[in-house]
Amino acid sequence: MTNPMRSQTAKLDTTNTLVSAARFVIQFDGQNSPTNNGLAFSELTGITSEVEVTEYLSSNGSGISLSKQFGKTKPATVTLKRGVDTDLTLWSWHQQVLRGDPAAKKSCSLILLDSAGLQKQSYHLLNAWPQKLDIGNFKAGGSDAAVATVVIVCEQIDVDNHTSGNK
Repeated sequence: MTNPMRSQTAKLDTTNTLVSAARFVIQFDGQNSPTNNGLAFSELTGITSEVEVTEYLSSNGSGISLSKQFGKTKPATVTLKRGVDTDLTLWSWHQQVLRGDPAAKKSCSLILLDSAGLQKQSYHLLNAWPQKLDIGNFKAGGSDAAVATVVIVCEQIDVDNHTSGNK
């Protein structure tokens, strides 16, 4: 007798390739132009999307049953790192949030680029804003570069897996 799971497994599509990136760029909606390459980051430490679990108790003639249901969704987060330089775009954006400016919520794209500058994958972040900005751990006179870590919160993340030859 043939195992149906085994025959289904044998038919899995193995043409998918892993996405790797040499650089990560945030481009704000409406500001993408040849002169505006966006904010470049050297490390993407995570994209988090989470739904809480809610327990649901019900009873009927045969007893009490417990089931797990979808609960509240938590805002999606993206954590990125970049070397500190003279570009103050990230700092200014975070300052807008600290002032409570509603215009600080900006939709943008997170674009994964390979070493040739070709787009490998992109994510659209709806109403994003920097929740946390951490500039840390460097010493005066040291040779290590200062690194800024930013946690960006957004209402929704959509993935676009179309590759492109555009930078």
